[in-house]
Amino acid sequence: MTSLIYRHLGLYRNGLSKQYKSILLKRFMSMHKGAYDGDGRTTVTILNKDPEYGLMIDGVSCTGFRLNIGLTILGAMIIFPKTVLGWNIASASDIHKDSLSLFKAIIPRPDIMILGLDDNYPRDAPFIKDFRSIIKDLDINVEILPVIKACTTFNFLNSENRYVVAALLPPRVLEKHDTQLIEEVALRKALRTPVKGITD
Repeated sequence: MTSLIYRHLGLYRNGLSKQYKSILLKRFMSMHKGAYDGDGRTTVTILNKDPEYGLMIDGVSCTGFRLNIGLTILGAMIIFPKTVLGWNIASASDIHKDSLSLFKAIIPRPDIMILGLDDNYPRDAPFIKDFRSIIKDLDINVEILPVIKACTTFNFLNSENRYVVAALLPPRVLEKHDTQLIEEVALRKALRTPVKGITD
């Protein structure tokens, strides 16, 4: 790379001193900076570990949700960037006008609302139609997703400081790969946590 820059500047043709070549090279490099001006190190931020991003969903099971603040919510929940509420419904078929009355009282209105469903339902299911019309009347954008995708979407939008709210139902059944992932995480935690009466 350096030799190409020297050649571009024509430094090999004339007999310039090394010191002068070095000065010209530094000027050339400062004038032709790329888009990245950092120190050359790659950094990673784990959103769920950083409290400034607000509430995040760390885990999903058939009984509820685990949040990044160490709290476990049993059953369905409604989660805001900094607040979480238990949602008193047993399944998606319980979603109706009364179960969504909370959203009429929210001021300001959220940018987007995510509904995380506990199973795969047809798009024309009656409760989905009702949900869409109720939320549309409240002038809130809506996204209806399976609960696992809904959780990751909520985390992402919350990390971007969007005013997002998610109404989430625990999945009825976890897919095999989800179950394996949960078991692996539990095993890793168990291996790191010392057990009483057992020494290394």
